[in-house]
Amino acid sequence: MSSSPDISTLYREFTEALTEVLAENAVGPARRGRLARSRAAVKKHPDSSEHEYFLAVENAFKQWEAMQNAGHSDRTLQSGQHDGG
Repeated sequence: MSSSPDISTLYREFTEALTEVLAENAVGPARRGRLARSRAAVKKHPDSSEHEYFLAVENAFKQWEAMQNAGHSDRTLQSGQHDGG
């Protein structure tokens, strides 16, 4: 008996892997193996859909953007600058 992983788990793993690659690109070479494996698992799953795949990609970019914005806020606070007057 072979059980296929839940597709939502696969999408979450793919989103995390893509977010990790995006974050690593900003500071050095990215490890893409995890991303490639998770993408392949999503694509070959019988319940996979292009729509859900694109949502997972969009979520990864949103998470990466939030990380970038948090990093920008941290750098601003560390340099003694602040927003507003």
